[in-house]
Amino acid sequence: MPLDPPGQGITLLVALYRAGPWEAQAGILAAISVLALVAGASLLTARRQVRRRVKAEQALRTEYAFRQAMEDSLTVGMRARDLSGRVTYVNSAFCQMVGFEAETLIGQDPPMPYWVPEDYERTQAVHDAVLAGTPYPSGFELRFQRRTGERFDALIYEAPLIDADGKHTGWMGSFVDITARKRAEESQRQQQEMLQQNARLITMGEMASTLAHELNQPLSAITSYATGSLNRLQASGGDAELERALTKLTVQARRAGTIIRRIHDFVRKREPQLTACALPEIAQDALGFLAAEARKLGVAIHADLPDDLPLVRADRILIEQVILNLARNALEAMAAVPRGQRSLWLSAEALEDRVEVRVRDSGPGVAAAQQETLFSAFFTTKPDGMGMGLNICRSLIEFHQGRLWYEPAPDRGGLFIFTLPRAPTETPDREKAA
Repeated sequence: MPLDPPGQGITLLVALYRAGPWEAQAGILAAISVLALVAGASLLTARRQVRRRVKAEQALRTEYAFRQAMEDSLTVGMRARDLSGRVTYVNSAFCQMVGFEAETLIGQDPPMPYWVPEDYERTQAVHDAVLAGTPYPSGFELRFQRRTGERFDALIYEAPLIDADGKHTGWMGSFVDITARKRAEESQRQQQEMLQQNARLITMGEMASTLAHELNQPLSAITSYATGSLNRLQASGGDAELERALTKLTVQARRAGTIIRRIHDFVRKREPQLTACALPEIAQDALGFLAAEARKLGVAIHADLPDDLPLVRADRILIEQVILNLARNALEAMAAVPRGQRSLWLSAEALEDRVEVRVRDSGPGVAAAQQETLFSAFFTTKPDGMGMGLNICRSLIEFHQGRLWYEPAPDRGGLFIFTLPRAPTETPDREKAA
């Protein structure tokens, strides 16, 4: 029966021991003892080595698990590239950020699947600059897209990868999603602009109120002098042509005084006063402000405001502001329309429990992509606009428990519609004042 190599020497010695004289047997016993000790020592050494190896493997597994847990807990995306730009490593945070699995990204060459198509050139230029060793000590920002197509902004820091021999083997980049931060900064900037715009509007209102108050007295004096001169001229049987001129002067002076009083009521600080109002009167007052501007622009104004419309419960100054703003927007929207084709329609219709007002123009209308954000704060299509007019108009109508919206006109142009609730049956405010 064949013997295993480690046991062959001992077996042979045992056989010689049984066959030889006593002295030989003693030497053989000593040799067997030495071999047994050597074998035992070898076994102990091998056992220690196995234990060390098991311990080292356990420490390596523990270290790997710790490193993996640390990487999985990071919210910062990590991506490694070799010197040619090929992706060699990504952590889970980076995969979650871009929406692609690690298997898809590792080994990928530029252009990367998370690059934004319209920014390919800039992203490629930054990518090449990093591979060429261009330093970005404070990092750089790029816009990427997730697998779903959603765009996000990332702040990136790149550092060289150096192996144990000191050789440069690639680049390690850290990615921080700063989309929320940039949105917060933009929101803060818009709020700051709104505060500044509100401050300017308040200043303008105060100036307009002061001017209205100061101009009212000289206009009243002009009206009185013109009326007195006309009376004396008529009493003395004066010139008919001069009478007509003085009559026109008196009418225009009174009209100017009426406009000044409206401006003063319009801009003065006061609490809203909801009363029963006659909508045709409010609309005609608003159109009176725009009559001269409409004539200058060659816009024909068509008003369909039945006298038997039910009263609405509203603050007449605020509703006048809404109509004035919508009508002025309509005038500006027709700037590119040839003269002679510019028309503004203002109509009102009584419904079951409310009155509906329509302001329509013959302009180009509002693009479909802009209609959803038309009433958003700071949205404007005007080069010098502030983007607050329609937003304020909607707020004022909603304050009156009404609704304001936009529709494309049936044939051409834009159409703004708002509703106001009917007032309980009572006398309109102007008749009360009389």
